[in-house]
Amino acid sequence: MAALYVKAMDKLYLLCITICVVSVVVMTVLIFAGVILRVGFSMGALFAEPCSIFFAVQLTMYGAAACYRSHSHLRLQVFVKMLPPLLQYVTDRGVHLLLGAIAVLMIVYGASLTQTTWFQAYPEFDYVKVGLVYSAIPGSGAVTLLFVIEALFFRPFEKEPDEDRPGPAEAAETDDRSLVYE
Repeated sequence: MAALYVKAMDKLYLLCITICVVSVVVMTVLIFAGVILRVGFSMGALFAEPCSIFFAVQLTMYGAAACYRSHSHLRLQVFVKMLPPLLQYVTDRGVHLLLGAIAVLMIVYGASLTQTTWFQAYPEFDYVKVGLVYSAIPGSGAVTLLFVIEALFFRPFEKEPDEDRPGPAEAAETDDRSLVYE
């Protein structure tokens, strides 16, 4: 069961990364097209900015979930590493629980925001609803909550990778998660 859940989270993680890569590429193309149209043809690209905002929100929300799972997010470990191992474990669990609570809040309040703004449209195009843009908030909250469940129950305690061990990118290739089970 644990291996199946971790495999599913691997696929969900790759989906988050794919969303981020596609978002960056599409934003780059849209902004480039907007500049070319404005400078080269003296006409503004009204679609470029709202579409870029849509993809920036997707990039931010799903990128944050992916960073959490790969431990690429900002963490302050200086004081935690000074603690005895038991308190390090408790602190690690507490951080995951707090992030789980934040993920639940993202789901609840993000869904409310999405419902409130669902029928509002961007002036540049009527078919893209503002609520669609904000749907990334509860969506990424759900993904983050699934990653928190994985961290709490299927990866009991993780230490920082040693310098001689592979980093997150190399660990993904070798499937080495640098786990210490107690």
